[in-house]
Amino acid sequence: MPSLSAAHHAALTAIVEACPDASLGMLGAAVAALKGDKAAELANIVAAEARDRARRGTAFAPLLPLFQPRADGVPALVFPALVLKRVWREAVQGEEEFLPLLDGAVTIDGEWTLAADRLCAKAAAVLRDRPRDVWPEFQRPADDQPPITPTELAGCFDLTPLVRGALPRLPVWLERPDDNQLAGLRLLIEDCMTMSPDGGRRMIDILFAHVADADRMLRVVTRTSRLADREITLSHSDMGVFVERLLTSVQARVQKIAGVVRSSLGETAMLGVVDDVNWCAGVLAEMDLSLQVRPDSSWGKAARMARVQVSGQLSGLMKSASSAVHAALPMKRQVITGRMTRMSPWLEAPAEGEPIEAAAALLAAVAALRGAAVTFGCEADRSGLKAELTDYLSTWSDEALNSLSDGEAENPDHVLRLIGVAARFLTVIEALEAARAVRRRAASAETARLG
Repeated sequence: MPSLSAAHHAALTAIVEACPDASLGMLGAAVAALKGDKAAELANIVAAEARDRARRGTAFAPLLPLFQPRADGVPALVFPALVLKRVWREAVQGEEEFLPLLDGAVTIDGEWTLAADRLCAKAAAVLRDRPRDVWPEFQRPADDQPPITPTELAGCFDLTPLVRGALPRLPVWLERPDDNQLAGLRLLIEDCMTMSPDGGRRMIDILFAHVADADRMLRVVTRTSRLADREITLSHSDMGVFVERLLTSVQARVQKIAGVVRSSLGETAMLGVVDDVNWCAGVLAEMDLSLQVRPDSSWGKAARMARVQVSGQLSGLMKSASSAVHAALPMKRQVITGRMTRMSPWLEAPAEGEPIEAAAALLAAVAALRGAAVTFGCEADRSGLKAELTDYLSTWSDEALNSLSDGEAENPDHVLRLIGVAARFLTVIEALEAARAVRRRAASAETARLG
C-alpha cells in the first residue's frame, strides 16, 4: 500500500494536533488496531504528537494551570490555550537535541530541568520580541482586569525555575508553616522582586493557579511579609489585588444568589445556592482569620455589605422553606360541632408532585447551610426554623395517624404516604428522633390495619 502523500501527511498532522488531550489517547489506540502502511504512518504521527505534548507538559508544568479557567470563577491570570501551543512551537526551534532530556522526568532536579529552564527562557524571549507571532489576536485588557498580556506571560516564564522549587512547599505555606518555612516564603518573594518589580505578585498569581480553594490563598498572601496581615499595609502593595479579586467574586456570587432565590426554588437551583453561600462564607471567614480589616475601609465595607445581603437572603430562604412545608402538608379548618372548628391535617393533599419536591429542596438547602449560617449570623434563625418545623410535622403526623386509627380516613394508603412525606421532611432537617417516631407509629398503624 503506498505511503501518505505530502498533502495527506500535512492534513492528518493538523487534525492530530487539533485533538484534545483526552481524545489523543483514544485516537492512538484506535489507529494501533489498523493495518497497512498508511495506518502505520498515521500511528507515528499520533505518537509524535503525544510525545511532544508530554515534553511540553514537563517543561512548562509550573505554568500549565495559567492556561485553564478557574473553576470557581475568581478573576485570575488566565492565558489563551492556543498561545501555549504557539509559544512551545517557537521555543523548540533549534533546541531538538535537548528535548529527549524531558522524556521520563520523574525527579525534582536533574538534567531535564536545565532543558526545561532553557525552553522557558526562550519562550519568554519570543513573547517579548515577537508577541504578534504567537498571540496575533491579543487585545489589551481593561484596567480593572488581570494583566493578561504577552509581557506578563513572559515575566511568568522568567520565574519558572523559582516556581518549580516553590510548588513542593506550597502545601506547607497553605497550612501552618513554622518560622523557617515562613522565612523561605518571604525569601522567595524577595528573589522574585529582584528579577522584576512585579515578580512577587506574579509568583503569587502562579501559585494561585495551583490552588483550587481561593480562600486558602489568603493565608499565603498575608504571610509574604511581616506586616502583610494588616490591611493598611496589604492594600498599598501589589498583593492587595488578590483580596480585591476575592471580594469582587463574593459580590458577584451574592448577586447570583439573590437572582436564584427570587426566580427558582428547584433542587438544582438550591444546590447552586448552597455552593455559592458556602463559598462566600469560606472567603469571609478566612479574611477574618488571616487579615486585620478596618471596618471603615473599602474592604471592610464590602465584606460587611456582603454579609448583610447574604444574611437577608438566607432569612428569606428560611421563610420560603417554612411556607413550602405548610403548602406541601397543609392544615384545614374542620368542624367539630355546631360552630366550633379546629385546624387539622388535610388528608386529601397530593402525596407527590412539585410542592413536595420544592419543600424538600428548600429544607435540604437550609440543612446544608448550617456552617454558613454561623458566619452570616443566621444560626439562631435556622435552629428556630428546625424546632418549629419539627413540632409542626410531628403534630401533623400524630393527628393524621389518629384519624387513621379512628377510621376517619377515606383513603388509608394515601394518608400513610402523606405521613411518609412528613417523615422524609423530618429526616432532611436532621430531626432524626422525630422522624423515627413517626415511622414507627406509621408502621404500627399499617400493621394494625392489615391485621
